[in-house]
Amino acid sequence: MLGDTASNLEMTVRTKTEGAEGEIFLIPAKAFDLIGNLPDGEVEISPGKKNTIMIKAEKIKNKYQTLEPETFPASGMLGDNDKETTIDSNLLLASMKRVSYAIPAQASSPTMSALCLRAAEGMLNFVGLDGHVLAWDRVDYEGDFELLIPKNTVEKLLSIGLSGDVTVKHNKNGAAFITDDYEVYTRIVDGQYFGYEKMFHQMPIHTEVARAEFLEAMIRAKMCTEEKRPARFEISGSEMNISIKDSTTDYNETVLLKKELKEPLTIGFDARLVVETLKAFECGNIKIQMASPKNPMIVEAEDSDFKAIVLPVAIN
Repeated sequence: MLGDTASNLEMTVRTKTEGAEGEIFLIPAKAFDLIGNLPDGEVEISPGKKNTIMIKAEKIKNKYQTLEPETFPASGMLGDNDKETTIDSNLLLASMKRVSYAIPAQASSPTMSALCLRAAEGMLNFVGLDGHVLAWDRVDYEGDFELLIPKNTVEKLLSIGLSGDVTVKHNKNGAAFITDDYEVYTRIVDGQYFGYEKMFHQMPIHTEVARAEFLEAMIRAKMCTEEKRPARFEISGSEMNISIKDSTTDYNETVLLKKELKEPLTIGFDARLVVETLKAFECGNIKIQMASPKNPMIVEAEDSDFKAIVLPVAIN
């Protein structure tokens, strides 16, 4: 089995290719810039003498200095006694994609910069959060484990497009996601994840709205201002008025609700966070729960267990 392997010490990705065993050699990172800019056609990459490689394409030829294959870091995180489980790739990637927007690229806490993958009580939970939003999806699954997967690993799993069943091997230091075509090895974040379940509780104000209409209104409102001003929500009866006002704009749009509210509410949100949250949903209608200007908004899918929280911001 031939293959290509890339590593940044925290994550290792290995592709699998059928064929005869060949010579092992390293391709330096800077060579990929050239490879990515070569004209269409066949590209030949071959090892040379004294730790060099040759790249040829039509009329182009370049030689790179490289290193001994033995210097390439091994994943080194998994052994023979690791725990193992199997997850359908469609379920895994769909849920990872839904919650990934809520995982910050940089965070004050290492656990906050990771996706929580937790199997318990007949469910497989996918959770991402920062200080302002929380996204939680879950699917039926029998098992018992918890892994904190770094955001860059989640993004890599989503980008390479896994298919078929995914075998997940893990121990206290790392995890591997293995299919017929790929092996992705990653470190896992050490620490205890946040008690996300406690953040979701029933609130007195309930309504329902068409997701696409709500999202389009938020995008238009956000487009009309260059300043970081909160969106103002004035909700009453069967209408939700969305407005943003700054030195250059005074935008207002009314979105009709599918369920009438018994009591009015005025509350503010970061428009960007609302847009990102609504984009993560795929259903036609979403359910909304609120309580007061100081309590978060809970958004729930009408056709799955996916739900999210958006914290409010102060408005005048």
